[in-house]
Amino acid sequence: MDRMSIETSLSREEIIYLPTPDGKKIYVCVNRAGDTPSQKAVVIGHGLGGSPNGYVHMMARNYFTERGYDVYRMAYYWDEYGCRKLHECTLAIHAQDMNSVLDFARGQHDKIYVCGHSYGGLTLVFANPQADAVSFWDPSYQPWERLWLKSTVSSPDGVNHLLKWEYLITIGSAMYEEGRSISRDSARALTQKITAPSQVIVAGQGWLIEDTAMLYEDLVCVKERQMVTGAGHCFTEGQTIYELLDKTHHWFDKY
Repeated sequence: MDRMSIETSLSREEIIYLPTPDGKKIYVCVNRAGDTPSQKAVVIGHGLGGSPNGYVHMMARNYFTERGYDVYRMAYYWDEYGCRKLHECTLAIHAQDMNSVLDFARGQHDKIYVCGHSYGGLTLVFANPQADAVSFWDPSYQPWERLWLKSTVSSPDGVNHLLKWEYLITIGSAMYEEGRSISRDSARALTQKITAPSQVIVAGQGWLIEDTAMLYEDLVCVKERQMVTGAGHCFTEGQTIYELLDKTHHWFDKY
């Protein structure tokens, strides 16, 4: 890519901060496909411990802007004054913030599509997004036994919990207890409210195959389930990211 192309992409990137009802602000990076807003846009929500600057989100930015979509990469928490921090979050708060971003984007585009990766997929279950179509990227669904119970320990303060992944991540007690409370029945009750056409994409070498199957089974809207063979949870293996994005684009293009 030459310098002129880089300057063009920078000129089409905008950082916005959306206010929330509880006095916080939501960081959103908007990448335009052209010099003016496109008729169609994709809003992407990241997973637990993730970021809008993660691999899958940056690749999605490039892929969809090249195909005429504006892309909104939102952060459920961010390292800036006034933004939420992860230990202050819950899925319910994530869902509220996702819907705030969707409300903002809806006023600028004719078509709105939504993607949620991992715990960001479960966020979409809580949000019931009003969109033209939804794509769940290797989503979590029943988090207690497969995530919180196995992967967390109490923090030294005795209040929060530490998620033991590549490094210790502080999880607030509210999110931890929320995860404990999610049963298959309660998840199903939320899932069955979703009316937007919904796609569930499964990472064939990931650890959420059972979760994705349950989510797909519980959806009662127009739906499809796709597998990306050889992909791990973050779609970094080989060129599997392109298969993820191709399948997502094909689904969105129907609506």
